[in-house]
Amino acid sequence: MRIVGLYVFSLLMINFASATNRDSLALSSRVDADLNTSEENLEAEELYSDELIEFEANIIPVDENLFNFHVSSLEHVIPMEYNSYVKAQIDFFGTRWQYKLKDVITRSKYYFPIYEKIFDKNEVPLELKYLSVIESALNPYAVSRSGAVGPWQFMPATGRLFDLDQNYVVDERRSIEKSTQAAAEYLKSMYAMFGDWYVAIASYNCGPGNVRKAIRYSGRKDFWGMYRYLPRETQNYVPKFIAMAYMMNFYSEFGITASPPVDSQQVYHSVYCTNDMSFKVISDIIGVEEKTLLAYNPELKHAVIPTKGTGYWLNIPENKVSLFYQSEADIIAKTKEENLAAKEREAAEPKVLYHTVRKGECLPIIARKYGCSVSDLKKWNRIKGSLIYPNQKLAIYRS
Repeated sequence: MRIVGLYVFSLLMINFASATNRDSLALSSRVDADLNTSEENLEAEELYSDELIEFEANIIPVDENLFNFHVSSLEHVIPMEYNSYVKAQIDFFGTRWQYKLKDVITRSKYYFPIYEKIFDKNEVPLELKYLSVIESALNPYAVSRSGAVGPWQFMPATGRLFDLDQNYVVDERRSIEKSTQAAAEYLKSMYAMFGDWYVAIASYNCGPGNVRKAIRYSGRKDFWGMYRYLPRETQNYVPKFIAMAYMMNFYSEFGITASPPVDSQQVYHSVYCTNDMSFKVISDIIGVEEKTLLAYNPELKHAVIPTKGTGYWLNIPENKVSLFYQSEADIIAKTKEENLAAKEREAAEPKVLYHTVRKGECLPIIARKYGCSVSDLKKWNRIKGSLIYPNQKLAIYRS
């Protein structure tokens, strides 16, 4: 574990002072890689390490001048303001939260290009992607105590408001693409309502009702003007956003590195599955384990292709796409075989009915009613004597 203290801070400030006096100096920044940059180049440029950097007094060596110097090199629509609230969050993310920050940096190589493509299409600032880090640490399976789910932490009602299906088979709040599209629409609507990105971000945390209340009590329409009248969590939310945007761009300036990837980058492609395709058959034919295939499709709760009349777009590893399309006929034929075999097994298995005992009924009466013997009833329900009682449920097996 290395220590960055006052000495390094002094060096940083000296370098900053000299840099500002040389107009020709190229600004050093950690701007997000261009989407056209290959994955190989990204991995070659990025340094990976499990090592945590220890900072003296848990303070990141940055002040307002260095902060402004860094962010001046970024293209951003949302203001990047520095104050004591932001500085406190920078210190937190860079020290006590550093082990998670390192993991998030690694995950962002996969998630952020998806976010940026969707945000660009919806004409919202790309830097809003950092909200997902605050919400879930880029974890599609994240669940809050209040029931919010997914990388953008949608509550059930809000998810349904933005057409995110939630049922026994899927929870689209966990979908990277679909939940990000919903987040873009929500944030865009909040900006249209309040005309300020800080306030739109605040409303993502506490809802537009609490924001309107803060506007009414404060008489102000800007975030810092209504700050004291917002819920405590929301007061910290915008400073967290600014701090996270800063640290995700400039972590390497303080010696912090990304965690080594646990496995290869999840590069996938969506393939169209008809309703007569089985998840298990697809898994077997393309040679990807079911649990791995589920990881590419976090919205799926079970290893089942959702049965919709319009079919389903399934994410599979990019290097398996050709094999999938070459094997479509085999997948459909094999699925039919398995479905037929399942029906035959089901037909061969005895059907189970349940009889609720009524007052005055006895085993012989029930046996006559269902055309079975008393001994069958006893065997099926593990009854040793002849005593049964009202409201007792008895299993009746029919072949």
